[in-house]
Amino acid sequence: MRRLTTGSAARTTTRPAGASILRLYPPGWRRRYEPEMLQVLTALGAGRRDRLDLVRGALDAWLHVPSRVPAVAAIAAGGIWTIIGAWLLAQPAPPDWPGFAVEILPFALLAAAFGGLATIGCWARRSDGFGPAGRIAIGLTILGHLAWSAALIVAWLGWSYGAQTMAAQALAAVGSIVIGVLLVRAGDRRLGAMLAIGPAFLLFGSPIGWLAAGLGWTATGSILLTELGAPGPFRAA
Repeated sequence: MRRLTTGSAARTTTRPAGASILRLYPPGWRRRYEPEMLQVLTALGAGRRDRLDLVRGALDAWLHVPSRVPAVAAIAAGGIWTIIGAWLLAQPAPPDWPGFAVEILPFALLAAAFGGLATIGCWARRSDGFGPAGRIAIGLTILGHLAWSAALIVAWLGWSYGAQTMAAQALAAVGSIVIGVLLVRAGDRRLGAMLAIGPAFLLFGSPIGWLAAGLGWTATGSILLTELGAPGPFRAA
């Protein structure tokens, strides 16, 4: 009976506090770093703040996993904006400022969401070297895309539409542009230039702007897909 108790106690103490959080990390990270992290947690333990840092680290690790998601999101955003722009330009009379028609609001919502996801993926490529400017830029991007999505939902429901929609859209575009500039400065020139130029057309609030932004997002996605197959830090796992 004593042996069973001892064995049970040993089994319950083999994994230190905080070890369960390591399951949140990507499989590749766990294969490479989990044994070392378990040793650290066993030796030093993990308080509440340490566990919060582990959760943040898991999110950061997932953001840096080579993935086709940002590329697919960029191409999806590009396709939707291109269709929206072409459809609006084909109408006999252009819609009033800021360039939306009620029929395309749900599609604009999808395009905004895909564009935000693609921008986050682009930021994650070099986020470790951006410093405070990168944190501000990604904060603007996330806040802008959330506000823009909310404004489009409000407009879709017929409650309110106008300056607040354009302001939220501009904030989202500026965040993406700043991240593009940071990528150019970090040496990621092709992708950075396209990310800085494409969303800038969204600031004009016109069908031609949507069409140009669509082409820019499509080019951004194509660059991301191309670099996934290239040797280097962005090679697909």
